[in-house]
Amino acid sequence: MPTWTFLRHGQSVANVEGWIAGHLDTPLTALGEQQAVAARRELIPPLPARAVCSDLLRAHHTARLLLAEQSIPLIVSPRLRERHCGAWQRRSTQAIVADPDRRQCLASWTQRPPRGESLLDVALRAVGWLSTIADSTQDTLVVAHGAMIRAVLAAIDHLPREQVDAWHPSNCETVRRDVSAHTWH
Repeated sequence: MPTWTFLRHGQSVANVEGWIAGHLDTPLTALGEQQAVAARRELIPPLPARAVCSDLLRAHHTARLLLAEQSIPLIVSPRLRERHCGAWQRRSTQAIVADPDRRQCLASWTQRPPRGESLLDVALRAVGWLSTIADSTQDTLVVAHGAMIRAVLAAIDHLPREQVDAWHPSNCETVRRDVSAHTWH
């Protein structure tokens, strides 16, 4: 069974400044770049046969830095983007989560921010695309975003939906799963 390694992007300017980025581009900080380079130690043999990443700058740059010394092909896809947070993008994370209703919305599997996506929407988008590249033999590295990784792993792991918000990956945190090709369908 192939191993799928999921890695969240390095620290971004939005992370440091405390605003919700969602589909907005935000660059990595100097620390984020260092985190990406340090994450090379997570590329343990056997190395993945391929890598895929979001087209958003913070994930794409992390993937490029991570793979700089490897000859692993990289596929870039907008289907691996972070959750679109609609009207809440570029707003203070602290202000959004301080409101119990908004916090519940972000934690919910099915609720959407105004003009945004639910975690279910993200899972359907990302898993739908990943299923098109899944096969039974290739280990794959996925460099993406926290909510996207949580949504995909919730689907793979058959996690109870009320537990999806219990874990949030740190910058450049890595999670591995052995995933058979039929799991994606």
